Amino acid sequence: MTEFVDPPEQLDEKYSSFFKLLKNCKNVVFFTGAGISTAAKIPDFRGDKGLDKAPLNIAQMGVSERDLDSKMPTFGHRSISVLLEHDCRFQFVVTSNHDGLHQKSGTPWSKSANIFGTAYIEECSVCKQRFTRKVIVPSLQRVCDNLDCAGRLKKTGVRYGQTVPEGPLHRAEEAARGADLAIVLGSSMTTSPFCNLPTLSKRYILCNKQTTPYDEDAEICIHDSIDNFMSRLLLELLPNVSIDMDYRQEFEIREEESCVIITTPRPNEPAVFIDEATVWDSTGNPRKFECNLSGIFSVSRDLIEDGNVIEIEFKESFHVENARVKFLAGQVVKGSFVKHLKYH
Repeated sequence: MTEFVDPPEQLDEKYSSFFKLLKNCKNVVFFTGAGISTAAKIPDFRGDKGLDKAPLNIAQMGVSERDLDSKMPTFGHRSISVLLEHDCRFQFVVTSNHDGLHQKSGTPWSKSANIFGTAYIEECSVCKQRFTRKVIVPSLQRVCDNLDCAGRLKKTGVRYGQTVPEGPLHRAEEAARGADLAIVLGSSMTTSPFCNLPTLSKRYILCNKQTTPYDEDAEICIHDSIDNFMSRLLLELLPNVSIDMDYRQEFEIREEESCVIITTPRPNEPAVFIDEATVWDSTGNPRKFECNLSGIFSVSRDLIEDGNVIEIEFKESFHVENARVKFLAGQVVKGSFVKHLKYH
């Protein structure tokens, strides 16, 4: 389906009507489809460069789960997070995406529903407890954080044709029914049950670069980019609020049994942004940490003496705090890597 943008005069009229409508709203819910993440280089399915046009089999489509950790929130994600924080009319966001970018942008889990699950939440097959991760964890040999349980962990993201998780769907339906306006961004509105949810609201508007089967019943259809839509909305409602942010991940260096390891302070999570780590021994020779399948870097305790320097190299363009530290016997050394996200 060909993408297009409304003529400038028509866009001005539609945005004017939208802002007038918004003035009388008290409960607004966002619904986001794959189109909101294309600016993060995560392809959608039916856009001009969508996966339905790529000569790939279904197993090769999209972005691998492990690559999601390096994807950062788009202007659209961050704008929604800021509106949820600063304008009480905006209550909730429902997404059809697995990518976790709404959470990375600062949107709390309590104000969002991932109706097809997410790659960042695991559920125990025995005790049914759920664990939220900040990074993508391995899929195999994952054991429950509860040591008394030891059940197998499984990610909650579902694939096409699988049953939708009841919890997020129920929360999405509840949010939709309570909304006097649903704003749908970047969705072709062809995937059930997501496409049915905005219609539960009192009224809904669509922002997309394509026509959808739901255009006829929409209050307003704005054919424009999500960035332009959110830019106009922020300018109208929060013209003086900065949406820039720092994305931060913590790590720590500590002794464990006969090794010195580099991991995160969160249990059962690897430090995925580390590329390699080296310790300089007392003779000045470099010794590389080894990385296991769980993403934990380790080196034999025998190779490190008190005061030896550990140097960590990071992937991507992160500013690193404590990337070069001295090993201190019996102590935990903490650090973090930060990505400064600047938005227009």
